[in-house]
Amino acid sequence: MSGAATSDGATHATDAPESGLLATFRGKLAMYRALRTIPDNEELSFLTALSPLLRQAPAALPLVGEAHRRRRGALFEDDMRLLNDVLADGPLAGRYWVWAGLLLGWAREGRVLPHDVGDADFAFSARDDALLAMAEDQLAEAGFRRWFSFRNHAGERTERVYVRNGFRFEFFRMDDVGEDTHEYHMYGPGRSGTIEFVGHLPRRGLEPFEFLDRTWLKPRDHELLLRTCYGDWRTPDPTWSVFDDRSLVARRVWRPAAAAR
Repeated sequence: MSGAATSDGATHATDAPESGLLATFRGKLAMYRALRTIPDNEELSFLTALSPLLRQAPAALPLVGEAHRRRRGALFEDDMRLLNDVLADGPLAGRYWVWAGLLLGWAREGRVLPHDVGDADFAFSARDDALLAMAEDQLAEAGFRRWFSFRNHAGERTERVYVRNGFRFEFFRMDDVGEDTHEYHMYGPGRSGTIEFVGHLPRRGLEPFEFLDRTWLKPRDHELLLRTCYGDWRTPDPTWSVFDDRSLVARRVWRPAAAAR
């Protein structure tokens, strides 16, 4: 695959990362190196960068893994409620919404999906980028520390991530494209390097919903959004990966360093 983005949104088996522990490690290392080239991430400490991985490690131990996962699941829900409370009293109140895996878990099972514990996906309008920046002091006071920021090939910051207790709270910027479409960016390892993905989602307005004893916002037609991303979203697919996301319209080898200069 070349560095130029494709435009048909199709995914190809050769793009997907190789399986196996060594390949996974190589992919994560390539992501880490790319993220370290972005000026926003220069002050991020090594321990903070590794905190999600370190907090997950006990889950792999046979004697403590299940108990650890249950405790982590309960703690993650507590942190979700805390995040909601903090942002409800700040400039981003009513300006961000739940999407992706978190929305899928609520819609399909009424809970956070077990494999998504520790990874909360939120979206916000590009028009409100400054409001999220203004909310960072409140988030930091509540223990949500800034983690990595992601910039696309054009140098635009498209994702900000915060961590608490090793959990990631990811905020994706949604840009308006035409009258009824949002454009977003995400990033992940591929066989030919770290990949920048571009996706298009239907923009249909927002509405409140109840989840984890708090009121959140979600897309008004959440079923349309979930079909756009997952197809048959009601049927669990343990093999699904970002390369299967049906909302993708372009991808390219990610070179954030060149874009951020």
